[in-house]
Amino acid sequence: MPRRTRYAIGAPCWADCITPDLNGSRDFYSTLFGWEFVAESPDYQLALLGGEIIGGFGAAPAGLPPRAVWNIYLATKDADHSCAQVGRHGGRVVMPPVPVGANGRLFLAVDPSGVTVGFWEGSRAEGVVLSDEPGAISGHELRVPLAATAESFYGALFGYRLTADGEFELDGTGQARVVESDQGRPQWLPHLGALDPTDTVRRAVELGARLVRPGREEPAVLRDPWGAEFGVVAAPAGGGGA
Repeated sequence: MPRRTRYAIGAPCWADCITPDLNGSRDFYSTLFGWEFVAESPDYQLALLGGEIIGGFGAAPAGLPPRAVWNIYLATKDADHSCAQVGRHGGRVVMPPVPVGANGRLFLAVDPSGVTVGFWEGSRAEGVVLSDEPGAISGHELRVPLAATAESFYGALFGYRLTADGEFELDGTGQARVVESDQGRPQWLPHLGALDPTDTVRRAVELGARLVRPGREEPAVLRDPWGAEFGVVAAPAGGGGA
């Protein structure tokens, strides 16, 4: 069971789904992946798999469009510094750093490609604990119109480098797939692990999801019944997934 409590600066370290239907979204993902939920507040819950934290779910604030979204957060040791750097390199801060209890601070920004991205400064454990297992986050994807724009921004912030085969590397370690596409909304996506991705896609569609991208050259991408998109990748039991 791969457990993580530390992340490299700039690496994806947390994911949460903000949804207009918290109960419905919980039921969908718990049925599909076996997740359980623990309330942190009336409007925010931790998602657990086998008792380990794998992400969060929050109720969408009133006034927002009735659409769910997965947010990906990048690790930072200094939210104020990263917030300033976002603006310097062409991004736009939409929510400045705010405390999250005693756990740390976060802020949200939009990068030059129009992708919403979060930043997390953890006070103790820095993010997702269980990863790279069936039912857990087992990779990430950054979908943008132009990969070079993403490399320029995230490279300036954290030193990301784009490889010839589309891997987004940080200090030589792949952190995400970069997919160039002008179809759909530019965004960060979590890839969720499955023992049998084909069967998981089939069951997700039966539960009301829509297949956005078949799993051919890149992992399959689904849109849940409330509009949040996520990928599905192979992840063997015991770890070692994509």
